[in-house]
Amino acid sequence: MKEELWLELAAIALLLWGGGFGVYMSCNHGIARNARGQQLRRYLLAALCTIVPMAIAGISLFHPTLLFSLLLSLIWMTTYPLLFHWTNRKMSPDYDNRMDIAMGIYLFGWLTGIYALIPSWGWLIGILQFVLLLLPVFQWVYYFACKNCIDANGMKMLQETHYNEIIEFLRSYNPLVILSVLSGILIVMGVCLSVNIYAPPAMLELPWWKTLLLMGIVGFISVYIWKPQKGIFVRTGVVSLFLIVKEYVEKNNRYITDMQGRINELNVEALSINPKKPSTIMMVIGESASRDFMSAFVKMDRETTPWLDALAKDSEHCIIFPHAYSCDIQTVPTLEKALTEYNQYDGGEFFTSCSVVDIARKLGWKIHWYSNQGHLGAADTPITLVANTSDVAKLTKQELNKVQYDESLIEFLDEVDPQQNNLVVLHLKGSHFNFENRFPASCRKWGKDGDNNNIVNYLNSLHYTDSVLKRFFQYGQKRLNLQAMVYFSDHGCVPDRHRLPNFGGFGDTRIPLVVWLSEEYCQHHPHRAEALRANKECYWTNDLAYELICGIMDIKSNHFKEYNSLASFEYRYTRDDLSAIDGRIKIANDRE
Repeated sequence: MKEELWLELAAIALLLWGGGFGVYMSCNHGIARNARGQQLRRYLLAALCTIVPMAIAGISLFHPTLLFSLLLSLIWMTTYPLLFHWTNRKMSPDYDNRMDIAMGIYLFGWLTGIYALIPSWGWLIGILQFVLLLLPVFQWVYYFACKNCIDANGMKMLQETHYNEIIEFLRSYNPLVILSVLSGILIVMGVCLSVNIYAPPAMLELPWWKTLLLMGIVGFISVYIWKPQKGIFVRTGVVSLFLIVKEYVEKNNRYITDMQGRINELNVEALSINPKKPSTIMMVIGESASRDFMSAFVKMDRETTPWLDALAKDSEHCIIFPHAYSCDIQTVPTLEKALTEYNQYDGGEFFTSCSVVDIARKLGWKIHWYSNQGHLGAADTPITLVANTSDVAKLTKQELNKVQYDESLIEFLDEVDPQQNNLVVLHLKGSHFNFENRFPASCRKWGKDGDNNNIVNYLNSLHYTDSVLKRFFQYGQKRLNLQAMVYFSDHGCVPDRHRLPNFGGFGDTRIPLVVWLSEEYCQHHPHRAEALRANKECYWTNDLAYELICGIMDIKSNHFKEYNSLASFEYRYTRDDLSAIDGRIKIANDRE
């Protein structure tokens, strides 16, 4: 072997070993000595192993294919650790950076070995390099778009987002930005292919024993990298997040299979019987509605919620709660708690928890679930799983690139039998971005079509939602003997800022909560009506919505804690007790 090649091998091994350990140390401060030693040994073994194919084949690093493979290796080694560090360095000095650094080191040896075995197949090496670049490129794009390294919340959002929402999200960016990103990806693909196809192949004539040895080394590295469950690829940052979310979904699927056991164990007793039957309770779940922009909650120049404003004047029957918060800033992790007894304060898990549907079913009511979110049957999110346990679960027709307004839910109410006791759940699209698509042009109150003013369009979406709530209410009163109507949002929104998957301030958590009670309800359930009025100024997070509905149903159950319900004089929570994002954000820190 030439002396120059020995020097190249030594330089590469030192670069990969020292560079990998340097990235690890710079992104982890305060780590234990044994952890440092473990990584030092791991990266040394990886660096020595990865230069073996070069040594056997005698290929110089200065061949374009090897240089590009080395660049790819360095990108893998640095991307996730750096992005994770930049995102979390202010919260914790010590964290696990997964196996991305080791993965990057081994990738160089793996690609070098494959090239040494089939040097004339440059196109294959180019495709492999491009595919392997996609994950780091995705992470950088996500980081610059969301200002955070992707985490479990971001991965859930990506997997559970409906295709129409993706289209609307992309449209929110300047087309030139989208075009630049796509062009950049195509350029990267072109570079990968051209570097390997048009570079002169290394004409290797290896003896049979070197070929067998090289095949053995490549085989070993292949198994070590790509082995399912235990390979280093599945232990890298983004891939492990994907698998965590997948496991979360699979675990939640037990919600359906375990349903009969939950129902059999559930005991529910109605404490007060309304002699005038049948009747209906309506729960309306909003989307991205913030009380900061609703005139029923704050003083505003514009009357964004005129119907709620008028309704709230009847304080005996309509209770406006000015201190309501969401328990999360994304729909799925919020509603998996809001719809069930699973919450931040009592622990538990979603798939073992009873839901508002279970309670209503045990009472003998019929449950109707109508959604304009486009998720029923589209993905097994917790919302879908709960909805599908209803007697009737339907969604508005979702068509690619077509807007469906919330008023389309009203026609579903014709299916509700007024001769039965009903729980009707209506899940709105509400004020989900893109705001201009949330209301018909004929319902625009302020601004002009196509002006792209997010704040003005957001106010219009709230005004439109207010009109839809009015129509639900009037229909329920006229046709369904409506006894109670509850409206709250999944989370809030800061309309002049792009939506982020991580906590960006309490503007994302301040939500509306409105409870309306009929005169008949107040007469037959006076203690519940009085408790709701008495608790008007209390602080509340919507993972306690399950208990609110149970209280309004006026029940006693082995799966209902009175102290969690705003409809009870036993409600125990204060501003200092409440939190969001699984207890990580304290509501007391909000300076509203």
